[in-house]
Amino acid sequence: MFKNMLKRAWLSTIRKPTRSIILATLFFVMANMILATVVIQSSVNRSIDYAKETLSGIVYLQPDMEAIRERAMANMPNPSQGQPTSIRIGRPDIPVDMVNDIADSKYVKDYTYGISGRADANGFDPIESDNGMSGGMMIGGNGSFTRSRAMGNMTILGINSFAFVAGVDSGDVKLADGNIFDETTNNSVMISYGLASENGLKVGDTIRLDTVSMGEEAEVRTIELTIIGIYDTTADNADPNTIYMNTETAAQFNLEGSGEVPDNYSVQNVKYYLTNAEYKDAFIAEANDKYPNLADDDLTLNIDDSAYQQMAGPIESVGSFAAVILFIVVIASVAIITLIVTINIKDRRYEMGVLLSLGATRKNIIGQIALELVAVATVGLILSIGTSTFLAQAMGDSMLSSQISMNEQRSETNFGRGMNASGQQGGGRPMTSQRMGGGPINIMGGSNSDAEPIDEIDISASLSDYLILFISSYIIIAVSLIIPSINILRYQPKTILTGKE
Repeated sequence: MFKNMLKRAWLSTIRKPTRSIILATLFFVMANMILATVVIQSSVNRSIDYAKETLSGIVYLQPDMEAIRERAMANMPNPSQGQPTSIRIGRPDIPVDMVNDIADSKYVKDYTYGISGRADANGFDPIESDNGMSGGMMIGGNGSFTRSRAMGNMTILGINSFAFVAGVDSGDVKLADGNIFDETTNNSVMISYGLASENGLKVGDTIRLDTVSMGEEAEVRTIELTIIGIYDTTADNADPNTIYMNTETAAQFNLEGSGEVPDNYSVQNVKYYLTNAEYKDAFIAEANDKYPNLADDDLTLNIDDSAYQQMAGPIESVGSFAAVILFIVVIASVAIITLIVTINIKDRRYEMGVLLSLGATRKNIIGQIALELVAVATVGLILSIGTSTFLAQAMGDSMLSSQISMNEQRSETNFGRGMNASGQQGGGRPMTSQRMGGGPINIMGGSNSDAEPIDEIDISASLSDYLILFISSYIIIAVSLIIPSINILRYQPKTILTGKE
């Protein structure tokens, strides 16, 4: 029976070449669109995996200023009752032990934290600026510098690794002589090339710095430090009076009394660099399990995957658009094939009536129609293999170029800063306030805004893509036969033949 069904399907296909060519052309177009979108999505997924491996998401541990402000507003003094009209908003401490403990995670590739402070030069001269001021330069997160009139003519910046200093990653800050510091090199510092030249200082020399404080009864202490390295910088408006050191050394400048640094001193600007951007939620959940009272302590973990979004965002949009196109193509293909098969079956009612009267079952007839479609579709699918990759490359390049242009326009609209509605920079990068006298400033590099978007899509079809094409096409044929099959099951040979005669 199957042999007869196969023979009838073959004869029906070759006897009506126009119908077969139309169907083959339809399947050829459908296959090109399906394979093109499938290949685009596969290429997009490979690019996204590359971006996730190349860039790590950044998670910030920082004070929850929104919660602090809300509580402060709720406790706002009432001037009508003679209470003072100003309130002081305190910032919670971030203990270094907590920072290190949270960093002990399989999701963390590296992490950094810092301390800032002020000091006065003792026994050497700070470099004065053009306007006669010395010191007071604060480093921003992008390596830029802004002037402040705070106490102290020297800027103290402590960080757990010199590699995370703003400007090191971009090459604006480089080691000129000596060695860099780390967490084990206590009481060792790196000074600028300009400061060293002005005062005849070299690696191995000892310098003295006096602590400064806003307190009226604060004790001024003199701290002796050894120059371990000299750095040079090409950054615009760079402050040569900035001295780098590790955090334990920098913590001495923010202490009152004897100046004994506690084992668990407070740090700022905490960043965790994840091994993969997709682990951000898992890492935050793990950290909150370790320290469930973070919110009660006015601390929060904020995600920053702006580098990943800037790099992979446009190509992710291409993948989403390709998925929409694939959905539309599949629905349209099912509708068109269903319509063509339904019309074809109505034209062949007499043929089917004869076959039914000769003993063929309705399942045999449905199977014959399916075999005809599969044979014609297979020809169209095979032909599409040679053209679909070219179509996919053209579609992918066009969509990716469009998405990159849209992202650039949005960036220009926001004055190139990518500021979102929440007041965060770079699509989620927390803004860090600048304060003097030990207050938090952003002293670390690693800016996420420098990531270049993926601007090329490498289209290459794999065996799995071809399998998806053939399997999905045959599924489309099966779905398209549902409505025509219902009509065939209703056919009665006597009624068909009588009506034909």
